[in-house]
Amino acid sequence: MSSLSSLKKRKRETKSFPAPSQPDGPDLISQLPDCILHSILSLVHVRDAARTSVLSSRWRHLWEAAPLRLFDDSFNPNNRSPYDDCYYHFVSDPWLDWSRNAVSSIFDSHHGPIESLRLSLFFSFQMDGFVKTAVQRGIRELNLVPFNFDRDPYKLPLSLLFCNTLHQLSLQNCTFPRTLPPSIFPNLRELRLNCVSLADYLLPKCASLETLLISTSVEGPPVSISSPTLRKLVFERDIDLVSSPAELIIKDAPNLESLILEEEVTCRTKLKVLDAPKLQRLGFINTDVRAIQLGRTLIEQHQESSPPTFLVNVTPYGMNLLSSVKTLAIKIELFSDKKTIPIILKCFPCLENLDIMKYEGNGDEGYLNEGMWEEQGSLSFLDHLKTVTVKGFWGDQCDVELLRYLVVRGNMLQTITLLCSKQITEKFVDIKKRQICIENRASSNLALVFFRDTKRNAHFSLWNDMIHR
Repeated sequence: MSSLSSLKKRKRETKSFPAPSQPDGPDLISQLPDCILHSILSLVHVRDAARTSVLSSRWRHLWEAAPLRLFDDSFNPNNRSPYDDCYYHFVSDPWLDWSRNAVSSIFDSHHGPIESLRLSLFFSFQMDGFVKTAVQRGIRELNLVPFNFDRDPYKLPLSLLFCNTLHQLSLQNCTFPRTLPPSIFPNLRELRLNCVSLADYLLPKCASLETLLISTSVEGPPVSISSPTLRKLVFERDIDLVSSPAELIIKDAPNLESLILEEEVTCRTKLKVLDAPKLQRLGFINTDVRAIQLGRTLIEQHQESSPPTFLVNVTPYGMNLLSSVKTLAIKIELFSDKKTIPIILKCFPCLENLDIMKYEGNGDEGYLNEGMWEEQGSLSFLDHLKTVTVKGFWGDQCDVELLRYLVVRGNMLQTITLLCSKQITEKFVDIKKRQICIENRASSNLALVFFRDTKRNAHFSLWNDMIHR
């Protein structure tokens, strides 16, 4: 009887517990401190964050004080950009009006700090109010692309130049005031300019600038760079247009470490690096280069000859500057003179990493200089070279002769990575290893690695992220 009573008692106790599906438990997330809830709300889309204000009285004002990340083109339900079609088609697009009204409503309702803001749907005359509000609320990342991108540029207000919370700024078709104060953007770390005129006196006024990205398709006067704090410079041009500035001059950059160039820049723009003693990463240098001056080292193409020949003038001062470069990227053009490659490599005696991008083709060898590499002897950079990457490897004779030279003479070589433009088979690998004379490698630690190249990547500094997987 006692066991039966115990069983009935357990049944009664079991029935007294609520069903698991009933939401009667405490609201644990609402018990979190405001600072944590603000961080959570700042990570979700602003539309979803604003909706939390109707959950309860606890959540009613949380979103209004959370850091705001707002991108005005993120409200498009079809993920359509206003620049995908004709400009005039979108002037009267209902989606544009709705998105602009939504952004205005958010600014009126939200009273907390602004972390990130992108404005790309507004005309220049509509942007001042948003920029002023963003500055007042401690903006950290700002991206301005006036909707009238093919008309008069947007003139930046003075209040933005004094913003001490701004760390990253992206500008397209904007202009700076003609008269600038002695110091601007006191804490700006990264500046991106697209079709924005860069005056010589601008960068030295940015006391904390470390990264500068310039994208342009406008043919005009030389672009001159002087900055005591700049560490990385990326220069691109519009690949759909052939125009570009006549010269890119690195006049005074004592802390510059990386100079990243879009693969066709040196074909049309003369590069001058006059003072960058800490430069470690450089590229692309195109084998169809127009002219490059590094310190007092000049590599200049003579177009009168066929194929074009190059003149290299080196002084001791120039060699000291080039000795700092550890990573170099070269773009080999289809019909350029292959003798350009050793001419370029001779200028970098302490090179450790060499990245080579081949032309996009079907393995055509272009101008072939048979026996060219045997004539070079042992170049000084071979005592330091550790890694080589060839993107667009077809295995033609030019590829094989270059790699054979590096394999047989590279005492410090550790890895050669070949990103192949064709399907890799065991037979193909065995043939190329034999042609390259991998058995006669100077470095016993050398590894030859083949990868199928499935995507195009023009920035050599990102190749390692794709290779090491």
